[in-house]
Amino acid sequence: MNSRGAGRYLAAVGAGILAVAGLGAPSAMAQNAGAPPAPAEQMTPVEQALVGQALADAADEIEAAIAAGPEDNQAVFALGVVQFLQSGEHLAQAAHRYGASAEGNPLLAFTGFPTTLVPASVAPEELSYEKLREIITVWRDEVARAEATLARVGEGDVKLRIPVGLIRMDYNDDGAADENEALWMLFNRVQRRFRADEAGAREFVIAFDRGDVEWLRGYCHVCLALAEVILAHDFEELFENCGHLAFAKPRTPHKFLLSRVTDDHEPFLDMIAFVHLINFEVTDPAGMERARQHLLSAIGRSRAMWRHFDAETDDDREWIPNPRQTAAIPRARVNDEMREMWLLFLDEAQEVLEGNRLVRFWRPTDTRGVNLKRVFTEPQRFDLVLWVQGTAAAPYLENGQTTSPRLWDRMERAFGQQVFRHSFWFN
Repeated sequence: MNSRGAGRYLAAVGAGILAVAGLGAPSAMAQNAGAPPAPAEQMTPVEQALVGQALADAADEIEAAIAAGPEDNQAVFALGVVQFLQSGEHLAQAAHRYGASAEGNPLLAFTGFPTTLVPASVAPEELSYEKLREIITVWRDEVARAEATLARVGEGDVKLRIPVGLIRMDYNDDGAADENEALWMLFNRVQRRFRADEAGAREFVIAFDRGDVEWLRGYCHVCLALAEVILAHDFEELFENCGHLAFAKPRTPHKFLLSRVTDDHEPFLDMIAFVHLINFEVTDPAGMERARQHLLSAIGRSRAMWRHFDAETDDDREWIPNPRQTAAIPRARVNDEMREMWLLFLDEAQEVLEGNRLVRFWRPTDTRGVNLKRVFTEPQRFDLVLWVQGTAAAPYLENGQTTSPRLWDRMERAFGQQVFRHSFWFN
């Protein structure tokens, strides 16, 4: 995933489903290559609960359904989906509350955060470093809750048909998810190439199945790894000196930074400081090891996902199809070579995280490799500039078998130069 795609994903986790429409298809909510959607009266109560209302209300309905009778896979899957979307919704609400959606934030523009994603607050609140860490901690805990719910889904079949464009998220934290906060409206705000409408959103249904449970669990573990890495470091100095690049009113001892002017050179100076201050002391080494374990779990869930996909014999509006199926997203496809190369990539990624294979060092005069496992298990102060230069990697350099550049070349051929986009899709 490139920096722009990553920024958008982190900005609103729940919008990730729509972002994959960028695989080259026309508006996915305007054209559906799968079977016609089931009429609303044929949808189960659990499926109907997911659309057209606030996520909190959807969660209440689904939890009541689970409590009223024997726990079934569809209801538990739906609850996990809602809880995962709520974690993204609460991040978006924090962005609104503290002015991260305001125009003129250079860092957000640089990372690809669409300033139209969340309505700008007319009265943004002051944000402290401690509060920012609390927001990230709450996000981590909510994602962990969603993953734990998804882990309750049994091995039996599951089908969850969702017109994803009709899901609503309360981005501005006003207590009500209205029509303007439906995901199809979000899709139109974050891109201008394709235009969706409510009719198209109603027709675009994805039939999520058992393999997609593992897909979402894998994404949960990726999010949890990211949160653990962030929380394992002390980034207070960066926040105090550069928080104004992302938030309207960061608490800082340098009040002059909060005076926004039209002078073009000030954002440039601040971005230099931002890069310089990505130099963090490790305050929770155990958090780095937890992050590594989450990445290993994500690999395990991706393998489980393909195990379920390979066993499927239907062809029903697939989110990720096996090579014999059709994707719900028009013109998105998976062939045998893509599947094979992704599984080989997972094998190598696990070898790297376990320390059995080294990451090739980027200084051509040194044939050693970086033991990535030790980066997590023996963390030292993280200095971005020195990592780019190579000296920060020196404590982790070893002789041994390194990653294969041929694997990457084969992946680029298999995915048609769209490895990062498909990686975002497959997780």
